[in-house]
Amino acid sequence: MGDKFQLIHDVSPGTAGWTVKVVVAEKFSPRVAQRSPTKYQNLVLMDSEGSTVQATLYGQNITAFQDELILGKTYLISNALVKETNAEYKAKSGEIQWTISGRTRIRRVEENNSNLLISTYSFTDFEDLPKYMDSNVDISVIGMIIDIKPRRIIQTRFGKECQVQDLVLINKRFDTVLLTMWEAFLDNECKYICQNLKKKLVLIGKHLKVTSFNGLSISTKADSSFFIDGEFELVEEFKSWTHTNSEIIDNMISEKHYLTSTPSKLFSKLSVPTDEKDFTEIKSIQGLKTVKQFFWIKGRASVKILNQTYWYMSCNNCNKISSENYGDIYPCVFCECTDAKAIPRAKIYMQLSDPTGYINATAIGNPAEYFLQSNAEILMNQTLIPTAALMHLSMDEDEIFYVKAIT
Repeated sequence: MGDKFQLIHDVSPGTAGWTVKVVVAEKFSPRVAQRSPTKYQNLVLMDSEGSTVQATLYGQNITAFQDELILGKTYLISNALVKETNAEYKAKSGEIQWTISGRTRIRRVEENNSNLLISTYSFTDFEDLPKYMDSNVDISVIGMIIDIKPRRIIQTRFGKECQVQDLVLINKRFDTVLLTMWEAFLDNECKYICQNLKKKLVLIGKHLKVTSFNGLSISTKADSSFFIDGEFELVEEFKSWTHTNSEIIDNMISEKHYLTSTPSKLFSKLSVPTDEKDFTEIKSIQGLKTVKQFFWIKGRASVKILNQTYWYMSCNNCNKISSENYGDIYPCVFCECTDAKAIPRAKIYMQLSDPTGYINATAIGNPAEYFLQSNAEILMNQTLIPTAALMHLSMDEDEIFYVKAIT
C-alpha cells in the first residue's frame, strides 16, 4: 500500500493535513442508534501495517457514500473528524474513531490489497464448530453457498418478531452447515445471493456465532460482515475446487440430503465434557429465572406419559406446526414461505433426572428420533410408543444431555 502517507496510529485528535491510505476491511449494515432515531453505519479501515480504525457515517451521509468505500477496495482518506472513543466502547472500537462527513476527502486507489486483508482472518473449520456452540466466541468461516431457504419469521427472546433467512454452506470436505442471516442482511446480502445462487458463490463471513439451533448452526451478529465472491486467491482456489467437483456438488444440491444430515452430522462432533464439574446438577436448573441458557446434564431419561403423540405435522421450512396433510404444498403463516411442504417431525415429552432432582423436557426432531428409536414417518402411522424406545428408556445407566432452559 506504499509508505508516503500517514499510518492510522499517526492520526489523533488535532492532527492537521493528514492523508491515510486504507483498505475497507469491514462494512456493516446501517443501524438505528439505541438512544436516538439517528441512523449510522460503521466501517473498519486498515492501513498497510494492519492497524485498524472504526469509521462511522451518519444520516444522509450513508446514502451519499453508498457507492464509495466499497468493501475490499483501497482509498486515500483525509479530513475525517478524529476523536477519542467513549470509554465504554474503547475495548471494542479502539482508542480513536473517525467520523466521515461531507467534508471528508476520499479518493479511490487502484490497488489490490486482498492478501493483506485476508491475512487478518482466522477461519474455523466446520468440524471445529461444536467447540464454540452457545459461547460468545466470534468465528470466521469460508464456504460455498449451495442453497438459500425462504425467509421465515421468528420471535426473539424479547417477544419481537423478525425475519431471518437460512443459507447452506459447503466446505472442501463436502461438509455442510446452516448459516442464519438476520434482518439486517436480508435486503442486501441475501437478495444478492438469491439472484446469483447458480453462480456457486463463495462466502467469507466474520464475527459470526455458533448456536445449537436445529442441532448446530451458525448465526449472524450485529457486527457480522461478509465478502461474497471477494477478490482473494483463497476464493479463486475454492472456485477451482468447485469446478473440479461440480458433479458431486450438483448432485448434493439436487438431492438436498443436507437438509436432514447437516444438524446431526455436525452435532455428533460436539465435544462432551470430560470433567464432572462441567456438568450441571438438575436442582440448579429448577426454577431458573434466566431462560435460554444451555447446560450439560448427566442423568437418565424416562417417559411418564405414555399416552402422547410422538410426532406432529410441520412446515419443512420453519418446523412450526401445520394443519395440512402430509406432502401438501401450502403457504405457511409462520415463516410466510409460499410453497412450504407439510412433513412429520418426531417429538417426545420426557423427564430427565439425576440424584439431585428432575425436570420435564421435550425432544424434537433428530434427538426425539434417537430416544424413540424410530423416524417421524414411521411414528406418524403408530399410536403406541415403539417397543425399542421403551427398552432404550428403561436402561439402567446414565446418559449425557445438552439442554436449553426455556419458559
